[in-house]
Amino acid sequence: MLQMANYEFIKKQHHLLGKSIREISRETGYSRQVIRKALTFTEIPKYQLTKPKSCPVSDPVKETVQQWLRHDGLMPVKQRHTAKRIFDRLVAEYGFQGGESTVRHLVRTLKAKPPEAYVPLEFPPGAFAQFDWGEAHISCGGKMMKVQLFCMRLANSRKFFVKAFPHQKQEALLQGHVDAFAYFGAVPKTITYDNLKTVVKRILEGSSREEQELFIQLRAHYLFDSRFCEPAKGNQKGQVEHLVRYARQNFLVPMPEVRSLDELNVHLLAACDAFEQHPVPRTGQTVGERFDQERPFMLPLPTQPLPCCRTVSVKSNSLSMVHFDRNAYSVPVTHAANSRLWLKAFVNRIEIYEGTERLATHDRCYDKDQEILDYDHYLDLLLKRPGAVLYARTLHLQELPPIYQDLLLLWQRRAGGLKDFVRVLLLHREYDRTLVEEALIEARRRNMLQVDAIVQLLHQRTLPQHRIPPLQLPPDSSIPRVTVTQPNLRQYNELTKRSMVH
Repeated sequence: MLQMANYEFIKKQHHLLGKSIREISRETGYSRQVIRKALTFTEIPKYQLTKPKSCPVSDPVKETVQQWLRHDGLMPVKQRHTAKRIFDRLVAEYGFQGGESTVRHLVRTLKAKPPEAYVPLEFPPGAFAQFDWGEAHISCGGKMMKVQLFCMRLANSRKFFVKAFPHQKQEALLQGHVDAFAYFGAVPKTITYDNLKTVVKRILEGSSREEQELFIQLRAHYLFDSRFCEPAKGNQKGQVEHLVRYARQNFLVPMPEVRSLDELNVHLLAACDAFEQHPVPRTGQTVGERFDQERPFMLPLPTQPLPCCRTVSVKSNSLSMVHFDRNAYSVPVTHAANSRLWLKAFVNRIEIYEGTERLATHDRCYDKDQEILDYDHYLDLLLKRPGAVLYARTLHLQELPPIYQDLLLLWQRRAGGLKDFVRVLLLHREYDRTLVEEALIEARRRNMLQVDAIVQLLHQRTLPQHRIPPLQLPPDSSIPRVTVTQPNLRQYNELTKRSMVH
């Protein structure tokens, strides 16, 4: 095949030196047909096959491999042929003599698809946003932890919101939306979603979906519309798909070391704010400037945010516990066993209700097979059964301050001491726990370890009428100064001992 330099030489010989095609052919040895082609050719010559190259090793099995791959289209995704499995079958069933790399190249060629073309899009301000979840790993309290990243992006300004949650359940989905809307200060008119189960109950014909009740409640509260991608068509919300990768690679590399998810979310929120300085392609504006123009076109926030919880029906057992998500949470013993209650699961807490009355609130536990107990729920029963105080699991789990441990050690040896200990714990319902602890410390210092004395000390700290200032007499006062010696009350103890001896 002639090179471009050969074409240049032939053209110069003919046009500049005036040589004929026959003369050039005689001097160069090229045929006159080649000379004529070179005189009219202007592009860099490329070699073109007249027919495809043969592959003597893989051609005999090509049709068989194509048939297997077509049949794979009807099989479950996780039970389809890999290139290694195809190679093994060819060797075992057809005596294939080629190498595994030859089969891999053949499979790659047969599976190759032409690249898809996309239409450039431009979204009107305030009209559209996109949402997706992403996964990432962090170091939380010195332990590796997988978190779920709630990602929402406004399609016009590229402004986004990213927050980490421990899971993707409905309460996290609701809380993420509420926090995102509060961060934007407004609500986009339409949000695009995948067909995730926390939103879509069932995929109907075309773009229709049967949605989850809690998601409909969210949409009705904030008045936005939902739009759903076709199954396995993540490119239909490409902006947020890119955001998931961007957040993971730029906000969480290197892996952050935090003490809690709250600390991580402070870091993510700062990153969302900093992104406002990035330029928006083809606009000459930053994300922040573009967002200031977009926000007036968005929907206003409602007066109150939506309560972000999932409500489930639960039943209390004989130990005054209800079970949820493989953990047990306590309720007051004043409610009979087997009572039908309602549990509201928030992201960070659990609330338990009987009708409209809230019975208990607990921090939500994400470990499994744990008991989350509040000793106050069992005090009414312990008052009737004080003998159980020493072995009550709820008191051991609470890790009471040392003063309570000392008090229990002293009172368990005297008659009625365990019941008095329960009465002290019941004081927490009326007084702040810090005040009760201070009163106990003072009572021990003054050797006044009786329930009534402790209550009197609490009255002195909380009731104004018990805070009488000492009387200050002027130097010229005519009122006589009387000094009263404090009596020795131990004498009564001595008399009591003597009467016991007689």
